[in-house]
Amino acid sequence: MENSRPVSTSIDPKDPLVKADESEPAYEKQPYQQMIGSLMYLVTCTRPDLGFVVLFLSWFSSHPLLCHHTAVKRVFRYLAGTRTTSLVYTRRLSMDIPLLITGYSDADYASCYDTCYSVSGYVFLLNGCAISWLLKKQNSVSTSTTESEYMALATTARQALWYINGLLQLGFTIPVELKADNTSIINVTENPINNPKTKHIYVSYHFNREHLIRKSLMLSYVPTGENLAVIMMKGLPSVLHQRHTQGLGLTE
Repeated sequence: MENSRPVSTSIDPKDPLVKADESEPAYEKQPYQQMIGSLMYLVTCTRPDLGFVVLFLSWFSSHPLLCHHTAVKRVFRYLAGTRTTSLVYTRRLSMDIPLLITGYSDADYASCYDTCYSVSGYVFLLNGCAISWLLKKQNSVSTSTTESEYMALATTARQALWYINGLLQLGFTIPVELKADNTSIINVTENPINNPKTKHIYVSYHFNREHLIRKSLMLSYVPTGENLAVIMMKGLPSVLHQRHTQGLGLTE
């Protein structure tokens, strides 16, 4: 794929890939798994923009078809056009410029084909450049979009508290702001009154509310089009994809 024709996005959002019927013969299973493995290295190290597509395509590793191979090759075509793209951390010009950590949270409801589990995703930025990101299946089945988003926010909040505690040990007090594009979970987090839609949610996830009351964390709404974690959830059109990659601090 070294000399392949570049494309502007890593996955075609209009191409619905589905899990193969086990009766259909798999197509070049081992090479497919090797390609997914090499892409996982990039996601872990420097390319948060590949988080969704690699996790999504890895779900077909046990029984890939030709269409799945084509989708993986598209990722390499995307990489061919973004060879020089990297995370760039700029130095503060003055110590008077405050440091700020911002976390974006999102969830994809019941998106796992095998289990119907939802997927949580987050990305954290330090003064405009990504420093950590995560995309993983949730540990239990969510019964609504609000519940899946609330569970994703809990995962994001735990990472935020890890930053706060770690920075305190280094002598820094840096504000951490969390952003989500679902007004329902913001209302649930801010409202201490349980209602029928949320009373079944595990107690462990309600520490979102506890830390919001303590003012350990700040929570605010962000429109979906500006939620950088969306790129960890789904394939995006070219213009929105480029806008989000730039928002992560990925530049050529």
